[in-house]
Amino acid sequence: MSDSTPLNVQLKGLGLRKYPSDSYPVDGVTPHRHQWALHDALTTGVSGAFVNDAPTGAGKTLSWLAPTISEGLDTVAVYPTNALIEDQRKNIELMLDDIDGGDDVHLLAVSSDTLQDEYATDYPAESNGEILSYLLRDAFQRSETVILLTNPDIFVLLRRRIYHNRTDGINFFEVAVVDEFHRATRKEQNTLLFLLDEMQDADTEICRLSYLVFLSATPDEELAGRFEEAVSAPYYPLTGFGWRETPHPAMAADDQPAIAFAPGQLPTAYRPVLPPLELRLQPATTFQTASRLAEQREETIDQLSQGRTVLMLDGLHEVDEIYRLLQDSELGTIERIDGFHRADIADKLNRFDTLVSNAAVEVGVDFDTDQVLFSAHSAATFFQRLGRLRTRKETSKAYAYIPPYVYKQLQSEINAYGNEWINRERFEGLVEQHYVDNSTPKSFDWRYSTVEAYHHVEERVENTPSDEAGLIRKEGWKRIERHFCRPHGTVFSKQDAKRCHDSVQTKILDALQMYRGDSLQLTVYDPDQQVVQNYNLTYLLRHGDIQLLERDDFLTRVPDRLGDDVSRVERYSIGYCIYYGTYDGDGTEGDDEYTGRDLCFKPTGDLYSLLNRGKRQTREPKVCTGLEVETSPDIDGLDQLKIELSETEVLCYPIEGHVSEVSKQYSIGEFGFVYPLLHPEGDTATIAFSHDALYLYCRVQDQQEADGLDIEVSEL
Repeated sequence: MSDSTPLNVQLKGLGLRKYPSDSYPVDGVTPHRHQWALHDALTTGVSGAFVNDAPTGAGKTLSWLAPTISEGLDTVAVYPTNALIEDQRKNIELMLDDIDGGDDVHLLAVSSDTLQDEYATDYPAESNGEILSYLLRDAFQRSETVILLTNPDIFVLLRRRIYHNRTDGINFFEVAVVDEFHRATRKEQNTLLFLLDEMQDADTEICRLSYLVFLSATPDEELAGRFEEAVSAPYYPLTGFGWRETPHPAMAADDQPAIAFAPGQLPTAYRPVLPPLELRLQPATTFQTASRLAEQREETIDQLSQGRTVLMLDGLHEVDEIYRLLQDSELGTIERIDGFHRADIADKLNRFDTLVSNAAVEVGVDFDTDQVLFSAHSAATFFQRLGRLRTRKETSKAYAYIPPYVYKQLQSEINAYGNEWINRERFEGLVEQHYVDNSTPKSFDWRYSTVEAYHHVEERVENTPSDEAGLIRKEGWKRIERHFCRPHGTVFSKQDAKRCHDSVQTKILDALQMYRGDSLQLTVYDPDQQVVQNYNLTYLLRHGDIQLLERDDFLTRVPDRLGDDVSRVERYSIGYCIYYGTYDGDGTEGDDEYTGRDLCFKPTGDLYSLLNRGKRQTREPKVCTGLEVETSPDIDGLDQLKIELSETEVLCYPIEGHVSEVSKQYSIGEFGFVYPLLHPEGDTATIAFSHDALYLYCRVQDQQEADGLDIEVSEL
């Protein structure tokens, strides 16, 4: 068999049983077992951490929404993206009329955009935090049930009183719902879980939070262990029969809550959640799926013509390449949704025949499609994107482009099944075992999350009466041990934590208090889409057809009506540019396959000193200035950006070695984001930024400790 011959798999669909009862508080809905389980938990006073791992399309939103509204439980729901917040607001507004108590709900959707655009006129204030403070104060003065939809960044800022030091509205919520928790990075999971546990464990007179609800794909063994061991409240996975020893009266104890079904085999008592699939697996390295599709253009168009199709690719430049490739085809209405094409999403989803996108539609956005075509650089991405095909019992099609090493290892195993229909659970296990795990190193827990939590506890102590300080420290340290030390068997005392905390640069401590790390961004005006936004600097320098400008020149190019948008986003950027699309090369002969500019950074000043201060064994990440950038070919206006960038403080970690060597040595993967650094002495070096700098440092330290252990063993 050729190394590129497609592997064909037939996957069974998944159906969930319906359990009718007049007591469910939603008109016209016959709930599933997971919906009954969470309904019972939130209506019978069982405090705990509940994980709903029902598949996409199974009604996870309704599972928490119906009981919180019918019981009048004030709820904060945390979503990973602002687009998902808006999508969920629309979905919830449509559900309210059918839910008992739905006419007595005060629904808020809060992001930095809505605070500036939607709420600023009603609550004039000097900052977003102050607007939100007033917004929550007024909400809790009403007699209605408060439902707040927001992102984790704002939630963390509220809890730590960084957003506005007088905001205590976050402590009035009784239920916290976290969506897509499994998709967060390790640092993000650590931050959110620690703060939620702290809130739920507090006296109800201080914080009313009693229920933690996580909406997630099936937690892996480690994540389930963290729910079980780290969180103070009992952990209840809502799989199987739910949290109750005795099932709800509406459910028969000996029923199957879910079944796998082949075409034509779904009983009427079950609702289809995931359809039977004809899945085709093909090899493609990360960020190269678009090139594969372009090479096989006729075959690609033939595949896309088989039905309404959604493509999910890794890079925005891939989206651009395929979108242009399909323009002169006969595929009907072709739409795109990505970081630069986010307007009119609802209309695009209604009218597309072929939708070209990236991670922008990977979660949350609802669409109906006959088939999907996607790339998958990780097992989590594979099943997330595959799961976007749902709620139909007819056979659907999917085309997956996976790393060549995974494809090669799957060949014999997949072919052994022949024409047999395979259960999804069995197939998932088969795929997961072959992907290399490039996740954040576990040592991040005690190297940095412990320090972050220690700093948070000490900040609380400084802002509390002296007679309560001792108890806050004592409870805080116990929580730190549960979350970050005990799961790894790490011997780490309070004195160790204090010593590590005191040795970490203050600016890194400040960065750790945020949910997400800072990124290098440019303020961008896209004249085609008529929008202003911030976007990743390194992407724009490599793949953007851009013109870099000074601020005054930039403002002359932007329509006056977008002036407020510039003011809102420019505080988080280091420069300005006009974006004309994807850069295709300089037009020289032989440049047909050019995929971007060469990009490298140069160290000067503080960064130069950091790079030359010892070797990897002693160097640590640092917030410093002195970063310069070079591109080939050059970009108009780059000299101005060099000045701004060299004076910008950046959390970074430089190490010796070429990017490819560093990536391979420390199993970073294509989404680790490390970049070439031109060492002044001519040696090759690599640099990582923000939280990626901390992750790389952990990997380097882990390997050095492992090498040291090997030496000790050999000496014995």
